[in-house]
Amino acid sequence: MPFNSHDKIRILLINLLNDLGMGEGRFNAVIDVYQPLGLAYIAAVLEQSGYEVQVIDAKAERLSNNEVIKRLLDFKPRIVGLTSSTPDICAAISLAKQIKAQDGPILFIGGTHVSALPEETMQEACFDYGIVGEGERTVVELADAISKGDRENIRHIKGLVLRDGPKIVCTPPREYIDDLDTLPFPARHLFPALSKYTYLYYKSLPLATIITSRGCPYQCTFCDRAVFGNRVRMRSINNILDEIEMLVKDYGVREINIVDDLFTLSRQRIEEFCQGLLSRDIRISWACMARADCVNPDILKTMKQAGCWRINYGIESGNQRILDAIKKNVTLEAIERAVRWTSMLGIRSLGFFILGLPGEDERSVRNTLSFANKLPLDRVVFFIAQPLPGTEIYKTALSEGKLNKEVDYRYYHLYCFTEKLSFVTEGLTAGILKRYRKKAYRDFYLRPGYIFRQLVNNPEITNLPMRIRALFKAMA
Repeated sequence: MPFNSHDKIRILLINLLNDLGMGEGRFNAVIDVYQPLGLAYIAAVLEQSGYEVQVIDAKAERLSNNEVIKRLLDFKPRIVGLTSSTPDICAAISLAKQIKAQDGPILFIGGTHVSALPEETMQEACFDYGIVGEGERTVVELADAISKGDRENIRHIKGLVLRDGPKIVCTPPREYIDDLDTLPFPARHLFPALSKYTYLYYKSLPLATIITSRGCPYQCTFCDRAVFGNRVRMRSINNILDEIEMLVKDYGVREINIVDDLFTLSRQRIEEFCQGLLSRDIRISWACMARADCVNPDILKTMKQAGCWRINYGIESGNQRILDAIKKNVTLEAIERAVRWTSMLGIRSLGFFILGLPGEDERSVRNTLSFANKLPLDRVVFFIAQPLPGTEIYKTALSEGKLNKEVDYRYYHLYCFTEKLSFVTEGLTAGILKRYRKKAYRDFYLRPGYIFRQLVNNPEITNLPMRIRALFKAMA
């Protein structure tokens, strides 16, 4: 693939297709496919810096590697960037090898996996550089150095992992971006239409995602904070509202999913956000993630008035001993209060649970199933614990020899429709956990009272057939 050094540098960014073939297609029915905001921010800062950028969202368009390569050859980029989570890293390596075989593009990889395991990721010769942590500043500096032919300066760029002869070297960590308002809005115009993205739970379409803050101050042992860290940085309310107004005007968006790790951290900020939506007369539905101990009836009422129709709660377990062990720092009583307040105020709720956390036994698993059925939740998702790189439980399992390193990273997906688990806590088995997960879905969703309530009061009726198919696949 010939390149002219005097041409404007072209950069291609790729969002991978899920590497989930081992699930026999069952994943496709239960996984939302959103526009990848991380990649969209990278595209935006590169465009802002004067580069010609193109994006291939293979996940949204269901493109094979060969189809991606064909588009790559048509565009002739000088630099190619991939983003990958741990379950997709095998697919990233496979595609990267095909890209490098085209004899030309410089290839970097970003995302959660390389941030958690930089040296291991760079053992793959197909990657020229890895982006560790927040990538916007690092990627622009890397592109600038490549475009100037200044290879020597690359080793001084913060937030990189690269090869220095036979050695793999991590440069000093990149400082977090303090003022998130300095970032341009995500380059959504480079991505497929919003109609290409699929969602199980929504009220109105078109739907878009936004992020209003980065970082989480909590220490949950199952959560990876390798990219955004523990220090919370928040966009200004006016900056957020400007983006939402743009989405409504330019893309016809009718619903927003706020994908912050913890949107409800500051009650004052929520008040300002909700009042801003109302004062600007922005009539949209929206959903967010919340901790049970970060809401109260007053703030929930305000959120409801401003268009909030669903809150996702990370509940994790129905056993206090397990909650304490994973450093969730919340009580079962606080969780129950929050979910009941949410239901009473007419906001729908989704609860996330994890089965098989370290220290679990069958009794604590049964506690979780009973607790889920006790709560007035509208939706539930039951994961099987899989320690992800960068998390405390991964490091502990690895140091104690309890992590099965022979299990391919493809099987690290939390939905776990596979026969292989990288970790099973002592006293349980993979078979026991899978049986309990199936039982959890059956017990929750097939209750006559629950079914009646959902049919009578269901704002998501248009996607009901898809959700029913997803449920039966989850219980299969």
